[in-house]
Amino acid sequence: MDEVTYELLKPVSIGKGDGAIEYTSITLREPFAGELEKSARMDTNVGSLITMISLITKIPRSAVERFSQTDLKAAETIIGGFTTGGQQTPTDGDG
Repeated sequence: MDEVTYELLKPVSIGKGDGAIEYTSITLREPFAGELEKSARMDTNVGSLITMISLITKIPRSAVERFSQTDLKAAETIIGGFTTGGQQTPTDGDG
């Protein structure tokens, strides 16, 4: 699974009038090492998660900051799923 599209339970809008942009879904993928590094620089776990989602989805951080707690947790679970249960690294002595 390379990407997962998640429908936001509470769509988010940024901007005003004709220039407003509404986000109703996000597409998540496994983070790159550089994205992990950038998000790790944040002061809090929530700040790190917001930054990670913004980097992965290419959605402005200001929009991700408006996600509901439920949507934020769902995105965190999806991102975590890319690394859990993934391909095992062979150990020495395995054929």
